[in-house]
Amino acid sequence: MAAAVVAALGLALTLGLLGGTPTGAADNGDGFRLFCGAGLVPRTPTHVASWQGGVVLDFDHGMPCKNALPSSGTVILKAVAGGHGVFSLTKLGWFYVMLVFLVTVLAAWAVTAHGRRRILFLVPLLVPLLDPDFARVFISTMGEAAGLFGAYTLLCGVAVIAATKVEDGFERLSALALVAVGGVIAGLARIGFLPLFVLAVVVCLVTGARAGRGRWWSGRIFGPALACLLVLEIITPVRADLAWQDRNFGEVNTVDLVYTLALVEMPGSAPELGLPADAQDSAGRAFFPNGLRDLVGADAVKNDPTGIEHKVWGMVLARPDVLAHAVAIGLQSTYGRSLAYLPDTPWTPATVAPVGGGPASGDTGADPQTFQQWLDDMGLPWWPPLLLLLGMAGAVVALVRRRRWTTRYGIVAGVATTSALGIVVMAVVGDGYYEIAKHVWLAAYLLDVTALSLCVMAVPVLARRAFELRERRRRWVRAPVAVPAETPPEPVPAGSS
Repeated sequence: MAAAVVAALGLALTLGLLGGTPTGAADNGDGFRLFCGAGLVPRTPTHVASWQGGVVLDFDHGMPCKNALPSSGTVILKAVAGGHGVFSLTKLGWFYVMLVFLVTVLAAWAVTAHGRRRILFLVPLLVPLLDPDFARVFISTMGEAAGLFGAYTLLCGVAVIAATKVEDGFERLSALALVAVGGVIAGLARIGFLPLFVLAVVVCLVTGARAGRGRWWSGRIFGPALACLLVLEIITPVRADLAWQDRNFGEVNTVDLVYTLALVEMPGSAPELGLPADAQDSAGRAFFPNGLRDLVGADAVKNDPTGIEHKVWGMVLARPDVLAHAVAIGLQSTYGRSLAYLPDTPWTPATVAPVGGGPASGDTGADPQTFQQWLDDMGLPWWPPLLLLLGMAGAVVALVRRRRWTTRYGIVAGVATTSALGIVVMAVVGDGYYEIAKHVWLAAYLLDVTALSLCVMAVPVLARRAFELRERRRRWVRAPVAVPAETPPEPVPAGSS
């Protein structure tokens, strides 16, 4: 209970819900996909929430739209909004605080069942969650809020699995429930977060949990059965999400994929894609904010977006070096977790909206020059890929040497880093480099969890080695030194000089 109170209090303070100004994330246009399904209308003069220069907190109730995004974020927003009066996003922020409290209570109870020190297993998950760069999305209408909460819930379940054994029936069952719920919420938040659901299914599939004194094989039933139920449950929502994405943004995503990724990473590939050769002159330009205007070869993309998209995927898969470089840029883009182009202060009638709508520079990836400059200004570009490799190595060590509970925590690092890699791959092959910082934003949280999880593994080992070395030196100093006995002098013969 104390751990959950700390988590909820810290999140509420970060969001500015306990006095002060609420800290949220302004809408870049994605929020409409969710709040229109909940029947919400922004309380602004134009009834528009995107690119207003601040976070639109207050909404009126109206009729739900018929083309809402099928997302877990829509479900949560609809449940919190109700159906009358003025709705404020601060209410949504408090709802997420309550959810984090409940998840932390269950995870803390299960993880400390065999030792209170194991409460440290929740620290690497909670500390990044309280970072304002991540927490502020809980006061927004974007699907990233549900994705972040789902990722936290999933990792709490994995932490409990790392801290318990198969015989710990109820604790393991609680962990499987957390993994399943977190995987579904995160995977259905937006299609780019689907790797989290895949990891949740894999974790359930390989996790044993035996309630009571059942036979040895009874501990291998619950996890695989839950994994099968998850797959059957999510097939229809995922297909609906893919159909919605293709129906509303199929052309947009193909334009971004062709011009911001394919022509940038594979110069001269325009004829292979069925575009005119001078389409290379438009390389680096995204669909937004200017649409297809002055975009060479846009008509060919518009006529067959699906076919050209499949051609790009085939070309990328045939050239692993191109895919590796694109993934490396996606990992480097996790440095842009602050999403500086999305203000965090509330909108007021005096707020000045940006001219021309959203920006076309920097971490939005809509302009090739400013995007490259944004990447060049980052320090330590090799750190995210290195952290990815270290996280996978930590998972291997955890699976091979599971004697100590701190070593087993490498499983959390492995799940977090694999999920981050999956999100980055989905981002670059789905929408190219356009708004890459936002698309890999959740991967930034997962990489922070990976770094702190590796500390949980390494710090006890280093501390133990340092203690052993100090004790060895102390014993060496205190050991008695053997002094050889003095031999008596030989007698001098008589008459000798």
